[in-house]
Amino acid sequence: MVLATKVRAQRASYHHGNLEESLIKAAIKLVRKNGPDHLSLRTAAADIGVSPSAAYHYFPDKSALLNGIGDYLFTDLANMQEEALAKIKGSTSKAAKARFRSLGEVYFKWAMKEPNLFRLMFGGFCSVDQSEPVDHTAYKLLTKTLDELVLTGAMSKKMRPYGEVISWSSVHGATTLIVEGHMPSEAFESLLDGIEISLGMSKQ
Repeated sequence: MVLATKVRAQRASYHHGNLEESLIKAAIKLVRKNGPDHLSLRTAAADIGVSPSAAYHYFPDKSALLNGIGDYLFTDLANMQEEALAKIKGSTSKAAKARFRSLGEVYFKWAMKEPNLFRLMFGGFCSVDQSEPVDHTAYKLLTKTLDELVLTGAMSKKMRPYGEVISWSSVHGATTLIVEGHMPSEAFESLLDGIEISLGMSKQ
């Protein structure tokens, strides 16, 4: 009786627009456990006690669900980066460098904690959307921190045009190699040091 009441309460809440997010969260749990290759929309629906037809209303197929997860995870990652940046106060070159480094550290730590979700995001499972990188919050955060580095004199102005591509590709490449076991995790800090040198950042 208690279980039936709980299920009815869940379904009632879904009618108010919570089913889409609930399906995404259920799918994320499945990906954490089994990896992105074995995700099933039907299983995600069953795990939260709704019918497949109800799930199909929001996600007509597995690809749509994967894209929904990708959007959710990219937003979640950007939120974590914003929280980390907010903890670093000040307008000095030292603070600007700390914020820049923090972006890469959050990216790496999240991937190490959630390897299967990282594989889903960047392993060709979801397309997320077709907008330009500049439209993504995480990319905007990177651009902002790079601009701050130049403004505070921490980074060479002549290297600013190459900031995003060098930073993102290097951090992502090293993270992928480490997650997949091809490079020791200790190498990531050296990678961040190398990015700073390649972008002409001051040592102060």
